[in-house]
This record gives sequence, structure tokens and C-alpha cells, in this order.
Amino acid sequence: MRKSNRLDKIRYEMARSGRIKARKKKTKRKPYLYLLVSLGVIGSLGLYFFLLPKFAEKKIVQPIPPAPSPAARLPEEPRREKEPPPAPMPRLALIIDDGGYNVDKIKAIMEAGCPLTVAILPNTPHARETALLAHRGGAEVMLHLPMEPKESDRYSLEKDTVLSGMGKNEVQEILERGLKEIPHVRGVNNHMGSKATEDMRVMRALMEILKKEGLYFVDSHTSPRTVGPQAARQAGVAFGNNARFIDPAKDLGAIKKAIRLAMKKAKKEGKAIAIGHPHPLTARAIREMIPEIEAAGIKLVRASEVVG
Repeated sequence: MRKSNRLDKIRYEMARSGRIKARKKKTKRKPYLYLLVSLGVIGSLGLYFFLLPKFAEKKIVQPIPPAPSPAARLPEEPRREKEPPPAPMPRLALIIDDGGYNVDKIKAIMEAGCPLTVAILPNTPHARETALLAHRGGAEVMLHLPMEPKESDRYSLEKDTVLSGMGKNEVQEILERGLKEIPHVRGVNNHMGSKATEDMRVMRALMEILKKEGLYFVDSHTSPRTVGPQAARQAGVAFGNNARFIDPAKDLGAIKKAIRLAMKKAKKEGKAIAIGHPHPLTARAIREMIPEIEAAGIKLVRASEVVG
């Protein structure tokens, strides 16, 4: 028993002595390890700083190319100026007055196949029928309002003729009855009226209704002293003026000559209005003049396209 205890004691002392020696060995190794790590770091830094200038020397710097001389530059393209828009074609509106008495004569005029405006008298036998025919055929419809001429005793006046002595209400009632009777009306022009169109009071009464209904006015220009355009301008109504009657003489050559004069005005001013009547020679003259009108660069239009 004692022997066993001694053995255990010896073993314990030996184990303890071994652990102490191991600790001493570890303690002795640490300074060497620190020294080696320090030397490695110092060597790496020295190598880096030693090699860095050599890499910098080898770096290639690309030279900046010189600017090209003015002679070597490509020529600049000349600036293209914007071309002005083409000038609008001159416009000519042909109005055929006195519609409502003879439908066949209106048909003959419309067979020309060009844009026309048909001005229809109220209280005529075929006023409504003519308006419907013209509208279906592509023509524009106007009310051809009877108005008092000078020397009225020389003429047979139409029913509901506007007279210069009438009051405002009576003038407006006549106009409104005509507008109700004839469908598809876009504007109004005067039948005769050399006296009534000189009366500002009468013309202002008419313009008040035209403004309300959104209709235009064409002054047939039966008087050089008409106040129609002035009254229309004051009321804000679109208007135009007749340049000439094309068929006062029932002669084919004379009618064509009158159309050419209207063409000349259209080319000079950009637009013009001419008035004819439902006569066979007028229909023939218009039909035969269409190629000449087109060759002159003039556009035939309806009256609403030349008022303003």
C-alpha cells in the first residue's frame, strides 16, 4: 500500500516537472517568433519601395495629338435656308343670282361641274326646290334678298322687298322669313338695292340678324355709295364685294371677257367675286372658261371661301 502511494507521488512529480519544462520552452520560442514576423514585414516594405520607381518609369504616357490645321479641317456644309411656303392660289367665286324661277336653268349652270354659289329669291315658285338641288349638287346656297333700288317706279319689285323707309323690326322680319323659307343658306346678298344699301339704319338692322345667325354678306355693289361693307365690319359679319356682273350683255364673247377681268382681279388681290345669272350663254361661257381659269392658276371656290 505504501509502495503504491509512493509510485503515484513520483508520477505526479514527473508530470508536473514536464509541464513546467514545456511552458519554459514555449516562453523561450515567443521572442524568436516576434522577431521573424517583424523582419518579414520590414523586408516586404523595403521591396515595395525599391520596385515602385521602376514601375513608374515603365508607365507609357500617350502624347496629345496636335489640333488639325485650318486647311486640314473638313469644309462645313452651308446652312440651308428654309424655303418660304408656296403662295396660296388666287380664288374666284362665281355667284348665280335670281334662282327660284327656273330649275332647269340652274341645272344647266351646275353641269359645268365647278364650285358655284346659287343665290335664291324668296317667294318664288321653286325657291325651296332650287335650294335643295343646289345643295345636293355641291353648290353653296345664299338668300338673294330683294332691296329697294333707286327709281323704283321703273322696276317691278319682288314681294317683301326691303325699303329704306321701313323700321328696324320690319326689315328684320322680312329677312327672317326669307331665311326660314330657303334651306341650307350660308349667306345673303342684295337683289337690286341701290337705294336701300346706302341706308346705314337699314343695313345695321340686317347685320344684327346675320351676326346672330352666323351668316356672311356679299354686297352686289349696285351702288358705289353702299354702306354694306362698313355696316358688316362694325357688326363683325364676314363680307365680300362683287367685282363685276359678267352677263349684262347676252353675248358669249362679252361674258368671257368679263370673266377674264374677274380673273385679273383675283390674281391681283388674291380673291374676287363675280355675279352672273341663269342664262344659257352664261352657262356655256363658264363651262368653256374652266380650262383657262385653271391654266391661269386660279381656283374656283364657293362664296364662303372668299369672304372675311
